[in-house]
Amino acid sequence: MKTTIKLACIAVIAISQMATAVEKATELPPQTLFTNVNIFNGVDNKLYDNHFVLIEKNKIKTISATAIKTNKDATVIDGGGRTLMPGLIDAHVHLNLQYLNNPAAIDGVSNMTWEEIGAMAYDASQEYLYSGFTTVRDLCGMHDGMRKHIEAGTLIGPRIYLAGACISQTSGHGDWRTNAQVIGDDGNKVGQVQALGIATLADGADEVLKACRNNLAGGADFCKMMAGGGVTSMRDPIHSFQGTPDELKAMVTATTQWDTVGAVHAYHDGSVINAIKAGVMSIEHGNLMAQKSTFKLVKKKGAFVVPAMAGFSDQLLKHPQYGNPDLPLRAKVETIIKNYDNWVKLANETGINIGYGTDVVVSTKAASRGIRDFQMGQFAEGFGNFKTLKAMTSDNGRLMALTGKNNPYPATLGVIAAGAYADIILVDGNPLKDLTVLGASFDMWAPPRAQRTIKTIPLVMKDGKVFHNSL
Repeated sequence: MKTTIKLACIAVIAISQMATAVEKATELPPQTLFTNVNIFNGVDNKLYDNHFVLIEKNKIKTISATAIKTNKDATVIDGGGRTLMPGLIDAHVHLNLQYLNNPAAIDGVSNMTWEEIGAMAYDASQEYLYSGFTTVRDLCGMHDGMRKHIEAGTLIGPRIYLAGACISQTSGHGDWRTNAQVIGDDGNKVGQVQALGIATLADGADEVLKACRNNLAGGADFCKMMAGGGVTSMRDPIHSFQGTPDELKAMVTATTQWDTVGAVHAYHDGSVINAIKAGVMSIEHGNLMAQKSTFKLVKKKGAFVVPAMAGFSDQLLKHPQYGNPDLPLRAKVETIIKNYDNWVKLANETGINIGYGTDVVVSTKAASRGIRDFQMGQFAEGFGNFKTLKAMTSDNGRLMALTGKNNPYPATLGVIAAGAYADIILVDGNPLKDLTVLGASFDMWAPPRAQRTIKTIPLVMKDGKVFHNSL
């Protein structure tokens, strides 16, 4: 009798386990269905009217002109005839340096602690996400601490591609030490900016190799090196060359071994040519490229140029730092402004890969909103609405993908296509005809929007999750 009862209990347990297994096997993944939307897919110069888009988990599953069958518990969002398009991508941000606003510009970091910088960076990251930028690429000083929490869901922010500490030669664009640190007894290379891990000073190929490898060890997806003079730095003239061919090649060696890419800060022809010949695939800025042969070389190698388009505008001279006649920054900006017409002409003629990046630094929160919105308008002035949209979506998606096997987000970004990440925004209006529906501004100093959200972007989805919905 006891044996019979025991066998019966075993049978009940087995049946229960089988039922649980069947229940789990038939458990359907979460789905979101967008209906009645006009799609800009990030690639084509047109809208696909009255479509349906099905999201399953964190990917786009199906796109159709006819109704799509879904799970019975799927979330349905009526787009109301709005434009559905990829979440925007900003390929050049500085989350740690965006809100600095003092006469010392970036040098002011020397008076800040990580507590202040981290809080500032987190606030800046939300500024991007809630205005429709679901992915950003940080080009100096951002390590993977905040990203870990964003991915875990304990913090809110966009996808972040990281370069780690930007690598600079002594006296280069990343040398933000005080004069006392420069001329002290030992020529100390570790100022506050270096101690915080925002920049690393490296001289010689071996030091560059080590610096880049340290970045990769710390979670960087790619590396960035200074290859020429900059605007926001006080010490280096913009015409300067930085990084020897061997030093540039050392960075490329380290990134290639990780199946990722190297990026450089470079403005003029010579610095861009040196970088391209070393194997660099991402030129940050390039605003002083003036020779057609340089553009052709970039095109031949398939590299990207990510210009800071606001740097071409004379409106920048009203900025308290860039327009200050008592600072060397103003003369640098004036040099760049003079090259605008020639630069846009050659970029359009040669058809180089152009990424979209805003590069906002040393600005208050309000000013940073205004400058970022203006960047979009300035980009469209040179390249038109479609090229601007493509740069902010599929083209930047291709740039992110250059990180290869080191890519933290290996599915496709920047397109509305089956299998791509479900990074999506809904827009009131047609951005192919009117970029202001994405927040574009044509006046850098117009009163900036009061909110981090944009009224004409009522919905922002990242990784299949809705972070903003005012429908």
